[in-house]
Amino acid sequence: MIIERRKHPRIETDNLISYTCIDDSGNQTKEGRGKAINICQGGIQIETHNPIESEDILLMTIDIEDELTRIKGKAIYCAPDDLGKFRTGIQFLETNEKIVSFVTNLLKTYSKLLGIS
Repeated sequence: MIIERRKHPRIETDNLISYTCIDDSGNQTKEGRGKAINICQGGIQIETHNPIESEDILLMTIDIEDELTRIKGKAIYCAPDDLGKFRTGIQFLETNEKIVSFVTNLLKTYSKLLGIS
């Protein structure tokens, strides 16, 4: 029997997402694009072509009204998958209100792309 340790349920998604890696001084060190695989109120898993080596990260996505939404996070792990891409788990580091807004906007956009309004 598998015991679920997550506080929040994960929701599968397939949104494009941009990220910026940030060093200890708050300077941008690397940026790229990936795909959100799943998301919950506590964090997100993204798939990228390159590994994310920075712990601090800024995620950005465009919602259905073409508004840019940003959220800060902390990379908890980054591991290669069977297809040569990388899966990174990111814990959100924002106020609960900002996290809920980011998750809601991402899921609304995904639902609209699927034709589920």
